[in-house]
Amino acid sequence: MKRRYPMLLMLVFGLTAVWTSVQNYRIAQREICNELTEALLLTQAERPVDWLSTDTIRQFRSHIPTAELRDGATLSFYVGDANVRARGVCSRELRISSSLRARGCLSYSAMQIWRFSDQRMAAFLALLTLLCMAWSLRQFRMPPLNSDQHRSLRLTPMQEQLVTLLMSAPERSMSKQDLCQALWPGKPDASETLYTLVRRTKQALEAEGRISIASERGRSYRIEVM
Repeated sequence: MKRRYPMLLMLVFGLTAVWTSVQNYRIAQREICNELTEALLLTQAERPVDWLSTDTIRQFRSHIPTAELRDGATLSFYVGDANVRARGVCSRELRISSSLRARGCLSYSAMQIWRFSDQRMAAFLALLTLLCMAWSLRQFRMPPLNSDQHRSLRLTPMQEQLVTLLMSAPERSMSKQDLCQALWPGKPDASETLYTLVRRTKQALEAEGRISIASERGRSYRIEVM
């Protein structure tokens, strides 16, 4: 169960990072829309009649508080109920007269809006996700057994052969029959001998505290990280 902790944490942090990033993206969209709408309303208060002049956009931009948004902001005018869709973010519709409508628009791409949003918390959660991933990989990484470790464990030749067989097997697991055949070829029934060898090897490995041998319902044995 302990091995699953980093995987679960990685999943939780990863999903939370994505959710936080999307929410902050939407917040940034709303903030841009609100700034454009507020600037549009202030421009209307200053220019209740003469909208179609050269100074209108300049005045509109001057009312946008965020300097980063001013240069790209523009005004879109249309007649009647036509719903003009501009690329990027638009303000709410403003009715100038009975037939003329206006919107403040900013032609930002999705990436520009994402960069404008506050993604610090999402980045922190993404970092935690990477740390959990590294932890998970470390938990599942099988430690190599070299000759120095064999000597420190004081394994007998048969114990070394057993560990080598298990470490080199697919998924580090072998059936009882295959182990008996590999260790004692030609012996009719080596089950008890194998059981004794596994028990003593397991004691030696667990004394070192890094790996162990686990039994899978008495039919096979595998190397696992403790």
